[in-house]
Amino acid sequence: MLFMAIFSYAPEDRKQVIERGMGGVEKESGVKILGEWLDLSGHRVFRLFEAEDDVHLAASVFNWSDLGVAEIIPVMETEKALKFLKRTSKKTG
Repeated sequence: MLFMAIFSYAPEDRKQVIERGMGGVEKESGVKILGEWLDLSGHRVFRLFEAEDDVHLAASVFNWSDLGVAEIIPVMETEKALKFLKRTSKKTG
């Protein structure tokens, strides 16, 4: 399943976040990082990833909990979501 993580951290932790991110701490099995973006105007990182199950999802978030807070949002590709919503609306309508 796909997830978007928005990780927020304190300005004073920026160096640790960069070092940990560049060090490849999150190379565990069960989680595949598909993209990552740094918010240039603030102290956030956006990460799109795929997790095999809830245990791997929890482990990937826990690895960063000492440096900030992660908001995890389940996401779906727009085309796939529109097809799903169209089928669902036919069943309820």
